[in-house]
Amino acid sequence: MIGKQIATVETWVEHIQSLHPQEMEFDLSRPRKVLDRLKLTDKLPFLITVAGTNGKGSCVELLTQVFQYADISVGSYTSPHLVRFNERIRVNGVEVSDEALLLAFDCVERARGSEPLTFFEFTSLAAFVVFVDADLDVLVLEAGLGGRLDVMNLLNADVLLLTNIALDHTKLLGNTREKIGGEKAGLMRTDQLVICGDRDVPRSVLERAEIVCARMLLLGRDFDYVEKNDRFLLTNATGEYRGSYTTPFTGGAEQLTNATCVATLLNVQQRFHVSDHVFEKAFSHATILGRKQVYSESPQIILDVAHNEDSVRSLANFIQTLKVTGTVYAIFGMLADKSVSPALEHIVKYVDKWMIAELDSPRAFAAGGLTECLDRATKAQNASADVIGEGNGRELWSELTKYLKDDDLLIVFGSFLLVGDILAYQSVTEQTPF
Repeated sequence: MIGKQIATVETWVEHIQSLHPQEMEFDLSRPRKVLDRLKLTDKLPFLITVAGTNGKGSCVELLTQVFQYADISVGSYTSPHLVRFNERIRVNGVEVSDEALLLAFDCVERARGSEPLTFFEFTSLAAFVVFVDADLDVLVLEAGLGGRLDVMNLLNADVLLLTNIALDHTKLLGNTREKIGGEKAGLMRTDQLVICGDRDVPRSVLERAEIVCARMLLLGRDFDYVEKNDRFLLTNATGEYRGSYTTPFTGGAEQLTNATCVATLLNVQQRFHVSDHVFEKAFSHATILGRKQVYSESPQIILDVAHNEDSVRSLANFIQTLKVTGTVYAIFGMLADKSVSPALEHIVKYVDKWMIAELDSPRAFAAGGLTECLDRATKAQNASADVIGEGNGRELWSELTKYLKDDDLLIVFGSFLLVGDILAYQSVTEQTPF
């Protein structure tokens, strides 16, 4: 069953997942052959690639919002999706239609011949097809978990935004920030503008920039921000103010860093002019699902895809800013290839009662394994954890939300799969629990 015989996006996704025996294979020769056959490279517009460990999706969203408000046509690509595959590919902020996706999938399928492509490789190439057909001014593409051997490295980006370097996917990228930084810095090009939002950038990143003669601007050295109420002031290397902006999303140091990187990138690049008015509207209206998302205010419910040590630490810091007089509950699930216990050590002291969710993935921890990780984290922090339920995430959500009180707090975190499943469940039931 190939090509136009496949009639739905869901069936295509199943087909694409069957094309390669491995979920990931770090070898660009196969997707490069297919990209060459598609003859897309010379047709792509101005290109911004966003890479790093955390904050990529937020930066893509901020850039997309700015370009939209500036009437600059933009295509954006992120992964993974939360509810629908179409979320990954957007044209001017709108999810790609099923019809456009089917055409793009068919185009890649015909071009690949017998080349085995991974899911990410195939779908990324399909996104390129969609964007070329849309005839856009700029693309904002989120790299996958790596960089040097990521399919995005088949393209020569005009600008690279490197958010930060933290420990994640260590079995694939290396077990130190230096090794991971070297992999992600593999996206750099000669004379490319590189915006880096890591205050303690690994030496491997700096060395790569020197080798390829990239024009790298570092947070804390070449640009920075000063927080002022619900705004932040952009500064340059000498401390001079270069703009005042609304703090986007839910604030916090991480989102301030993301917004500072985005504002710096857009102020330094030479292709497009962005006015202060556009920045104000874009930063004020930017929203993103699953990133400290306030799902409900009474009771407070926060959905967050935090799935590594740095992002869980950020979530814990956010929780401490909330006014909670009742019980703090957590529904938590994480994949087995994550450093679960070290991540949980940052948050165990701020949660009263836990529910452990089993994720629908071959990479998922069994609930019992997650409970053991939680036990290790609590012992390391001299804390305690009251586990009140284990099982399917939707069932735990449905059960817990029945008796939450207005002064309680519920956080759902640990994986895109868990947060996406909850959002999909609520979408299907077409009701909110309150």
